[in-house]
Amino acid sequence: MPYSLRASIYELEYTETRDMVFIRSLIGTSRPRVLEIPCGAGRLSRGIVDLAGCLTVVDLEPAMAKKAAAAAVSIPGAGEVTAIAGDMRTLSLPARFEFAIIPREALQLLPPPEGALALAAVARHVAPGGTMLVDLSCFPRIHQEPPEPDYYDPSREDGTWRLDWTRAAGDSARLHRWSAQMHEPDGSAISFEFRYELDTPSLKKERWLSGMTLHRYSRRWIDEHVPPGWRLETVFGDYLGAPWSPASSRMVAVFRRTDVGFH
Repeated sequence: MPYSLRASIYELEYTETRDMVFIRSLIGTSRPRVLEIPCGAGRLSRGIVDLAGCLTVVDLEPAMAKKAAAAAVSIPGAGEVTAIAGDMRTLSLPARFEFAIIPREALQLLPPPEGALALAAVARHVAPGGTMLVDLSCFPRIHQEPPEPDYYDPSREDGTWRLDWTRAAGDSARLHRWSAQMHEPDGSAISFEFRYELDTPSLKKERWLSGMTLHRYSRRWIDEHVPPGWRLETVFGDYLGAPWSPASSRMVAVFRRTDVGFH
């Protein structure tokens, strides 16, 4: 399925809200300029736009960025929202921000060498004293309920398909998603395949396939990639504020820019 077409179903597919209260608490009430990259179809954008003095949403796919911006501006209390198509590895914007977010598993779409490029590029867009949040999954090796993230189950046999969910898709249509997962032998990444079927009132069925590979990032990687002129303030292990440990389900790194000039 072309990525541009996923914008039409992305908000049905990714409904996670467990991070929302936590991220809002970190943004605070000072109305900072906020950068979210990548933004997808606006899952997080809708939940934080009322806290931002202005919100810039960036995604590799223009249709995603436009959809996220449209969703965000519809929220009461929303301020200025800007949508930009861009690659987080090569990001170059004229603006600087007090708060930048690389949300759930987004950095893990990139292998660690490319993730380093993205981290540095986003960091260059944060003003002195500003914050950068990077939210990573640890892909826990023990099954959790509810699953974390919701499409991953370490107890599931690699390559086996299952029906994940069936959701309303408007105009009496129903969208079904099946998935399968496969671990790399060295444990460095997990590949996911998704199969979709859309049932419409006319009884016509539409089917398509999609997939992604998510890479594991270590705490050591985080420590070794603190940008120059920054400090790593803390690494949380969940959305309740617990410190990270090897048993944590997530690794949420919060960086603070301490220098006084732009790079």
